[in-house]
Amino acid sequence: MPTVDVTSTPLTPSARLKAALRLTRWLAAHGSDPAHAVVSFRTAEPMTYFAGGMPLTKYEDGTGEDRHARWASVVCHIHPDRDHTYRAELAEEIRESLGLAADTAHLMVRFEATQPDRVLYLESGSMTNGRPLPVGHSQAKGSHHAHS
Repeated sequence: MPTVDVTSTPLTPSARLKAALRLTRWLAAHGSDPAHAVVSFRTAEPMTYFAGGMPLTKYEDGTGEDRHARWASVVCHIHPDRDHTYRAELAEEIRESLGLAADTAHLMVRFEATQPDRVLYLESGSMTNGRPLPVGHSQAKGSHHAHS
């Protein structure tokens, strides 16, 4: 279940949708189940993101949405087996999907390797990581250890 969490200057809803669809298609083309690919967007508050000690979010930022980000900070949670080439290509796809020009924008993409068994999602009314339960474990909801 790869996730791409984007924090950036304000983007229009259509720009977010366009970027999310493009990234989901890229992830699917590289072996991820598109139903489990998650892309989220957060708009940075003014004076909350600094590079080299200089604010990239000034007080007047946040007053209008744009079709392209002026800067972005992105965290991607991906499978630990993904190699450098995959990461570099995904970072480039993120840059392009956000409309960041290489010479005029700031972009930082951080990758965090996440083991699949550390991610649970809701499927058919139960939380699962997509793997079968070990022998002897119950499908029953809840656990007698949950409140111990």
